[in-house]
Amino acid sequence: MPISIQDILDDNALSTRLVSGASHVGRLLRWAHVCELPDPSQWLGEGELLMTTGLGIPADAAAQREYIERLARARVAGLMIGENMHAPSGMEVLFDTAMQLDFPLLLTHSSVPFSAVARAIIDASKQEEQERRSAVARIYESARMGLRHVGVEFLLQRLAADLRTQLYLFDAASLEPWHAGLAPLPAHWRAALGKRANTTTTVTRHSTEEGDALVMALPSVPACKILACGGGLIDYGLLHHVTAVLGIELERQQVEHERLLRQGWELLDDLLQQRLSERPAHERLGALGYPVGQAVFAVARCQADLPERWSQRLHLQGVALLSRVQGEELILLLASDAAAEQVQQVLGCPLGLSNPLGHSGRTPEALREARLALAHTSASRQVAYYGRASGELLWLPSSLEEAQLVYRRALGALADYDQQQGAQLQHTLQVFLEQNRSWQKTAERLNVHRQTLVYRIRRIEEITGLSLDSTEDVAVLWIALRAADIAGLKA
Repeated sequence: MPISIQDILDDNALSTRLVSGASHVGRLLRWAHVCELPDPSQWLGEGELLMTTGLGIPADAAAQREYIERLARARVAGLMIGENMHAPSGMEVLFDTAMQLDFPLLLTHSSVPFSAVARAIIDASKQEEQERRSAVARIYESARMGLRHVGVEFLLQRLAADLRTQLYLFDAASLEPWHAGLAPLPAHWRAALGKRANTTTTVTRHSTEEGDALVMALPSVPACKILACGGGLIDYGLLHHVTAVLGIELERQQVEHERLLRQGWELLDDLLQQRLSERPAHERLGALGYPVGQAVFAVARCQADLPERWSQRLHLQGVALLSRVQGEELILLLASDAAAEQVQQVLGCPLGLSNPLGHSGRTPEALREARLALAHTSASRQVAYYGRASGELLWLPSSLEEAQLVYRRALGALADYDQQQGAQLQHTLQVFLEQNRSWQKTAERLNVHRQTLVYRIRRIEEITGLSLDSTEDVAVLWIALRAADIAGLKA
C-alpha cells in the first residue's frame, strides 16, 4: 500500500516538517521525483511528490506564484524542498501561494538525502508493483484471448477489468466511439478533449473536477485514441501495453475489412456486368449478408468531396454495404434501406435508393431506379426512395418507362444521328445547357473554336426541331437530358 504525506512527516529519520496543506496530508504517494526544471508540472501528476534542492524555484515573486499554481493544477501530491541548499533566499510568495491553495509544501533537513525519501516510498509501494506485474500478465492473457476474434468490445471490457479502470476507445477527429458497440465518452471528458487542440503527442494528461485521465493514440491506428480514467493501476507504462494489445486487434479488423471490400467490389462488378447466373449470384450475396429480398441499390455523386475513411466509418458503425465507383457515380449495395440515412450522413451528399433487388437479374433495372430516385433529391430531401419518388418533383419522370419516353420524344433523333455519324452533339448540348448557354465557357470546356460550337448548336436545332433561343424549348431539352440520366442513357 503506498504511503501518505503524513507517513513521511511521522518518520523521524526523514526529518521533514509541513509548511502548508494540512488538510491533504492523507494524500497517497505513488512516486517521488527530483526535478530542477522551471516547470516540473509537465512531467509529474497526481500521486507524485516533487523533490527539489531549490535550483528550479524562480527568484521572481510572480514566477513563484505561477510555479505553485501549475503544480496544483497538475494535481502533484506535494512539493518537498531541501532546506539550506539552493533555493532563493526570499520565498515568501511561494509559501503564501501554497497556503492560499492549501497545497502540501514540505521542508526537509539538508542532511536527509532525497534517495531516502524515494526509497521509503518505493518500499511501501512493493505490493502495488506486484499488482502491476499481475496486471501486465492479465493484459497479455486478454491479448491471447483476442486471437480468438472475440471483438473489440469484449477485449476492451476485459482490459478495463484487468486494470480496475475505465477505458474509452474513440475517433480522434469526431470524439465519437470508435466502434458502434462501444461506450461513448462521458460529457465532461468530451468537453475537455474538445477544448484542447489535437496534437501529435503520444500521451497527454487531462484534468477535470472529476479527476485525471490519460489519452494515447494507438500507434498502429493513429486516428483512434484511448482514454483511461477512474483510478486503478493505470499509468504511462501500462497504457502502452493496452494500446499494443488493442492495436493488434484493430489492425486485424482493418485487414479483414479490406478483404471484404475487395470481395464485395468483385461481386458488385459481376452483378453490374451480368456475369453471374441467378443461383450463384444469390449464394454469394447471401454468404456476404445481402438477402436479395431486402438488398437495395443506392447511387450517389460525391466522389470529389467524399470524406476520408467513409467506408471504414460505416463499417465501424455496423453498416454493411458493397461499393464501386463507376464514372461520376458511387454505386452501393445495401443489405436493406434501414441504414440509408446513416450512409447519407457519412457520405455528406444526396442518395437515391431502388426498390428491393428481388433477384440478381433485376440489377440493371434496380440501378436505374436508384438513379431516378437520386434525381428526386433536393437540399431539403437528401435521401430519396424510388417507391416514393412519384409526385415529389412533378416535372421529372416518375418511372423508368416515362424517362425513356420523354428522352426519345425530345432527343431520340439526335441520339440516332450521333450513333450513325459517330458525333457528340448530345454531349455538346449537355455542356451548353450546364454552362447556362454561355458560348465562351462551353467552347473552353469542349476545347473547340467558338464557330465550331455555333455550327454544332445550329445542327442540334435542325435535328431536334427545337430552338435554344426559346425558353420553352430549352426546358424541354433539359428535362429530356435529365430523363436520359435517370434512364441510364449517358450523353
